[in-house]
Amino acid sequence: MSYQVIARKWRPQTYSDVVAQEHVSRTIANSISKGRISHAYLFAGPRGVGKTTMARIVAKSLNCINGPTDNPCGVCEFCTEIKNGNSFDVIEIDGASNTGVENIRELRENIHSAPLKSRYKVYIIDEVHMLSKSAFNALLKTLEEPPAHVVFIFATTEIQQIPETILSRCQKFIFKRIPVASIVAQLLKIAEKEGYAIDNKSLFHIARAGSGSMRDAQSLLDQVISFGGNEITEQDVLLFLGIVSLQQYCDCIHIILKKETALLIDFVESIISSGVDIARFVAGFADVVYAMRLSKLADISPILGYSDEETALLTKTAESLHDEQLSLFYTMLLDCQNQLRFTGNERAVVEMFLIDIMKMLQRPTLATILQQLDTASPEPVQKKKYRESCTEESYN
Repeated sequence: MSYQVIARKWRPQTYSDVVAQEHVSRTIANSISKGRISHAYLFAGPRGVGKTTMARIVAKSLNCINGPTDNPCGVCEFCTEIKNGNSFDVIEIDGASNTGVENIRELRENIHSAPLKSRYKVYIIDEVHMLSKSAFNALLKTLEEPPAHVVFIFATTEIQQIPETILSRCQKFIFKRIPVASIVAQLLKIAEKEGYAIDNKSLFHIARAGSGSMRDAQSLLDQVISFGGNEITEQDVLLFLGIVSLQQYCDCIHIILKKETALLIDFVESIISSGVDIARFVAGFADVVYAMRLSKLADISPILGYSDEETALLTKTAESLHDEQLSLFYTMLLDCQNQLRFTGNERAVVEMFLIDIMKMLQRPTLATILQQLDTASPEPVQKKKYRESCTEESYN
């Protein structure tokens, strides 16, 4: 059998397999088990979070030999054909390449014919927001009064671009970004099943780079495996992704706090020579400073996307900085990101920024100045009151 990429090989086949979308899985599974089958579903959310996968599972639920069921068997002829993508009665359409009204008219002509073998004809239209206005208008009547044997499932990353007339005719389900911890758990499961050794730090780097997309994270894991082999180290992942570890960011902050300009220049040189993308370095620095400030204000470690070890390092490093300093630090990082877009000398921009940060941290914060005023000796105030009282007596 030819090689299958991890994202395809480990595509969920049941509702329980879909990670972090329980609110959608439970609702649809319950409605199908009770016979409450809608004629049109709309799945909206970021890329790579399970929209098309869920659509295929719904198709299997409707057409399984035991169906309609909330637990398709996955082994019957109908489930197998849908899994392999060669079912005649489950038609997947790419909305981005079939945008015209003539495509929808062809669909309208075909939906009235009965399914060839299955119980339902299921039309899955991916990136449905790419359809033209005339195509949406042609679809309206079909959605209003579809044949009993037809179910539409629309998937989109841009729900705001879909006309309200279409939205009102569908059951809408909003898919959410997948938390880093959930992605890490799934990647670890895949790596163990595939026979690869990879440490926890590496998995967190990959999961954060996936930006809430399970498919993107699985694709990165696939590439990292090709790069690192059977035993994958954190250094392999950092080198492949072109990013910097949290420890290196914290080391940079300590250098800045110690006012070691020469060491700071050496640090920038080591980052550049290792092949790290400067724009990604600065963006990652902003994420770290953001996480540090939040860690000082509240215990929200589960939503920051860091391991327990990384969270402890963040919290410890943040103790050396005042909240006001972290706020200015973050703002300056955003300014640095903007400057990088319009310069040909990225190194100079980053070095100047880090030196400016060093100078900024040497200045007393507003909170420190106010505290010093509050703790100042009250003697001058007493002398002032004494002089005022003497002045009043002289006038009297």
